[in-house]
Amino acid sequence: MHRSSSARALSLFLSAALGACGTGQGEPAAPAPGGWPVTVEPVQGGERREYDRVVLVTLDTLRADHVSCYGYPRQTTPFLDSLAARGARFTRAMASFSCTAPSHATMLTGLVPAVHGVLRNGAQLDPAAVDLAEVFAGAGFESAAFLNVRFLSAIAGSFGHLEVRAVGREKRAASGADVVDAAIVWLESVRKRERFFLWVHLYDAHEWQRAVREHGDDPGPIWSGTTPDGFLARVAELHGLPAPEPGKPYAVQWDAKQAREPTGFWKPERYPSCIDAYDERILFADRQLERLYARIEALDLPGRTLWVVTSDHGEGLASHGVAGHGPRIYQEQLHVPLVLHASDGSLSARVVDDLVTHVDLFPTLAETLGLGVSGHPQLYEGRSLWPLVRGESGALTERPAFSQRCPVEDPAAKDQDEVYALQDGRKKFILHVPGPGAVRHAADEFYDLASDPRELVDLGAGEAAAVELRAALGERLRLYRGLARSQPETELSEESMQELRDLGYAR
Repeated sequence: MHRSSSARALSLFLSAALGACGTGQGEPAAPAPGGWPVTVEPVQGGERREYDRVVLVTLDTLRADHVSCYGYPRQTTPFLDSLAARGARFTRAMASFSCTAPSHATMLTGLVPAVHGVLRNGAQLDPAAVDLAEVFAGAGFESAAFLNVRFLSAIAGSFGHLEVRAVGREKRAASGADVVDAAIVWLESVRKRERFFLWVHLYDAHEWQRAVREHGDDPGPIWSGTTPDGFLARVAELHGLPAPEPGKPYAVQWDAKQAREPTGFWKPERYPSCIDAYDERILFADRQLERLYARIEALDLPGRTLWVVTSDHGEGLASHGVAGHGPRIYQEQLHVPLVLHASDGSLSARVVDDLVTHVDLFPTLAETLGLGVSGHPQLYEGRSLWPLVRGESGALTERPAFSQRCPVEDPAAKDQDEVYALQDGRKKFILHVPGPGAVRHAADEFYDLASDPRELVDLGAGEAAAVELRAALGERLRLYRGLARSQPETELSEESMQELRDLGYAR
């Protein structure tokens, strides 16, 4: 469903607001339309950051510790590294959800999934939610989204131009290269304005399992780059596995579902191929990012471009015995890269260690237009990251990061828990709430991230810090449930269901 009427209403609101911002005159802005009370208005005494273009690139399924500028020993992301070296790199950026569409909806709206209601791939974003495409359209920017999966269309209805290059059995050739090709055509032949907000989604890393299966018994290498000495031991450390003994496979303990597969895919001796395939897909996506960057620069448009590169969530890769992401919210699923870069080099190179989350992107990008976002302080708790990008000491008081996992889609699954987490950068509490008809209920978990970043030692929910985090998490959940809009369950088309089955999200 396209949300053009909402965008038009917001356009009128923002045009008036931006006019007032430029002159210092005019009436205070009224709350933006929508079911959640939010105000997007000029910041008193603030200044516009004068970016003529904003490009958001989301590298699907990319855990931060497989990004070379985050310390990974292989050079998986040489171009992203170069952007980070000439911009701001956030070392502790967290996703709010362990699944694609809900996480992206949070980036676009500044609302956590528990509130915006997109809790599964294919769910429709409520038209009442004000999103970034509407904010930029209201400021006179052209907007476009180029996506690698159809189900993301359900949250991208506000974009003026929307194209999907789907993956799956029916379109195997579709890849990040196809998405970037489509974006380049729009940039060079369709786009009408010099000022635009562009979202490009690259799904390639998500497809590592397909890559391993297609490689089969081919003796040739999957990873095309170089591998440093000591790499196998470093991978084991990153993934919370025992260091492999010389000549022996990794001690990988996949979960029971994977272990029952008849294929030899999950044998421990195949584990290095899994890592190679994942790293190679990341490198491929990085090359597409580089290609997109070069073509936008070649347009030689006036002004400057702000680049925001992040991921929707990470990947298990055998950490905690899990291959994927949806069922868990450990750090390997939540810790993602986040890089801000200005094409003219106007951002100083900076490494930011503050704990930040995807809810911060909405107010950060609104500030590029000289706008501030205000609403219920715990509903719109995201904060502009610009003070951190500028290196202002003590600019923001650190606050806990909230996350939740995907709901269980299989009614026959024993694990029906709702799972939530709250972390303050040092400690992390994971709450398991029994779902309807649950056969098994997992115990709550508590980790000391400072001494145990891989979450290998559960300290138990009785610790004083655990009790404090649990109480804060419970308070949030009560607030979110009171503010969440109840939406009728949308019936997915057969085409959408087939895509989800092809991608392993549904049966």
